[in-house]
Amino acid sequence: MNGKRRTSAGDIAWAGFLRDEGLAWLFVAKNLFAGLLALWLALRFDLPQPYTAMLTVFVVMRPQSGVVLAKSFYRALGTLAGALATLLLYAVVPQQRVLFLLGLALWVSACTFGAARYRNFASYAFVLSGYTACIIGLPAVDAPGGIFQDAVARVSEVMLGILCAGVVSDVVFPRRLRDVLVQSVRARFATFTRYSHDALTGAYDHARIETRWRDFVMEAIGLEAQRSSTIFENPQTRARSAMVERLNLEFMDANTRLLRLHHWMYRLRLRRDNGDPGAAAVVAPVETLYQPLAAILAVELGSHTGEHARTMAQRLTHFVATLPGHAASLRQGQDDVAAAGLDVALELLEDYARAMHRYASTYAALRLAPLTGAPRMSGDRRHRFVPHTDTVVDLVAGLRAGLALLVGAAIWILTAWPSGLDMVILATVFVALFGSSPNPVASLRYLVTGFSIAAVCVVFCDTVLLPQADGFTMLCCAQVPFLMVGSYMLTRPALASVGAGFNIIFVDAMGVQSTQVYDWAGLLNGVLADLSCVLLALVLLSTIMPAGGYWLRTRMLLRLRGYAVAACSAPLAGQRARFETAPRDLLQKLLTQPGATPETAAQTVRWAQLVMNVGRGVLDLRERMRVVALPPALHVVLDDLVLPGLAQLFRTPGTDAHRKALAALDEAVRLAVADAPSGRRPLLVQLHLLRSQLRDAAYTLGGAQRPSA
Repeated sequence: MNGKRRTSAGDIAWAGFLRDEGLAWLFVAKNLFAGLLALWLALRFDLPQPYTAMLTVFVVMRPQSGVVLAKSFYRALGTLAGALATLLLYAVVPQQRVLFLLGLALWVSACTFGAARYRNFASYAFVLSGYTACIIGLPAVDAPGGIFQDAVARVSEVMLGILCAGVVSDVVFPRRLRDVLVQSVRARFATFTRYSHDALTGAYDHARIETRWRDFVMEAIGLEAQRSSTIFENPQTRARSAMVERLNLEFMDANTRLLRLHHWMYRLRLRRDNGDPGAAAVVAPVETLYQPLAAILAVELGSHTGEHARTMAQRLTHFVATLPGHAASLRQGQDDVAAAGLDVALELLEDYARAMHRYASTYAALRLAPLTGAPRMSGDRRHRFVPHTDTVVDLVAGLRAGLALLVGAAIWILTAWPSGLDMVILATVFVALFGSSPNPVASLRYLVTGFSIAAVCVVFCDTVLLPQADGFTMLCCAQVPFLMVGSYMLTRPALASVGAGFNIIFVDAMGVQSTQVYDWAGLLNGVLADLSCVLLALVLLSTIMPAGGYWLRTRMLLRLRGYAVAACSAPLAGQRARFETAPRDLLQKLLTQPGATPETAAQTVRWAQLVMNVGRGVLDLRERMRVVALPPALHVVLDDLVLPGLAQLFRTPGTDAHRKALAALDEAVRLAVADAPSGRRPLLVQLHLLRSQLRDAAYTLGGAQRPSA
């Protein structure tokens, strides 16, 4: 029997391997077919640089058709915008080389700034707008008379490559990104529900819960990127896009509310274990309510259908409805201190149950909605993903890309290097393209590896194979073995960057033309230019606001704390939607910065949790202040002491600011307890929770490092 089990497991593993390999080689075949088709059509149409159409295919082609269509759409927009900008710039400063280069550098800077402000393929469109202008405009520095023809040719070649890639990807054995997204949504709902059940029943310890919270944050950011690409596949996917976006935000909300509940109960358990009878009087009653909630979430992994989710939502509604009755019975016989702790725990438990109800309800609606005529969600800004932006950092990134163009152009003009133009264009492309990535230096190193391998292959193919090739068929036979290697590497995440660099340089350096010219010196010059562009990009990316550098990391942490400051002082309109997503987006950027130690990452996560927990509590407090009648003295303390004190604490953390913020909260609690009718109980709960969070975060907010265990 054991042998049979081993054989069965081996068969499953072998079947999975064959399936993955089959899909990988299917993508390789589609990539090569689309690339060669684009090259053949470009040669038939007698375009000036037919290899550009082929290169476009290798740039936009990906295994899932949704990604290809999204990338193609934004590449087309970027190419058209860049071509129009170049023509307009040349019309303004005709035959003025210095002014033209300065104007081009400003355009590239503006496009890179836009790329840093947006996400996913919208960012890619801005980058394309910048370097398309370089590709069309820089050759016009020496030959201005052909700029219009160059612009038309460039747009034609790119559009031809986009058309070939889109048609082949979407028609020939298509792989839908929608299927990947649906699988991710279903697996995550099942995983998170099971995780919530285990967290409530004590199967996860404190460290594991915090780790899973961070992992779920990263998953949510990744799913948003997938969702933004699926809208290009079909109308049904577009109709469900807003619902998926809402589901993702509700998942993040439930994840954070569960963490808030866990932190409060974790603090009470520590006090109970240290002999505090008041904490013990709170923990036991609340944990009795964990049992029915965990029972609602106890569904077997993999069985979360739409009906299961709808039943879960209905049971959660009943659970929330019965909480007030349970709370009233639990408060009987409790002293004031224990009652305050119990109120906070019950409020957090109710918040989490309501968040899970919203998550399960939206998931059920998504699963049970018909494939055709799927309901469109309203454009409610509360359910929109708002990414993090930093104007200062984005401006520096834009200026760095413009500087890359000017420095490269100076080297090209002063040295009269025949291939210097290629170096300028690629250096500008890489600085603009990788400037917003978490680790641009590492990405460029992978590209250099691909460049180096491609350079050797280009020399061999161009000097040995191509001279013996006669006709398009033999041309394809000479290139296909090399392009197969690069395309296959794209299917392996660890080698994808190497494969991308290999394909780009191989196609660009080969430079297939209608009339092929074999120039050994020109070939070496082109390879040298391709390698030099990476060197220039590495120098600029490593010296001007480098990723992982002290200045950038300090700036990002300051901006992270700034979200808590905004929660205290900014107008409430639109603040909730921004606060629910932007800090998580920034946390993802911080955790992917290079050079971070485990202690640095742990400290970053602590800051993020503190910002989100306190900021969420402050927003809840401010919203309650608008609808609940408060005594004048309490209103003055909240407006003039508590909110400004919290804002100052997160603006400039320190012992004095921490002490003043705690004193203000203590005074607010005293006034609220002295005159606290039932309608103000939620406000008092928020004050208790904020005060407890500030006390527990004394090491962080007081400006000192947390002592080691």
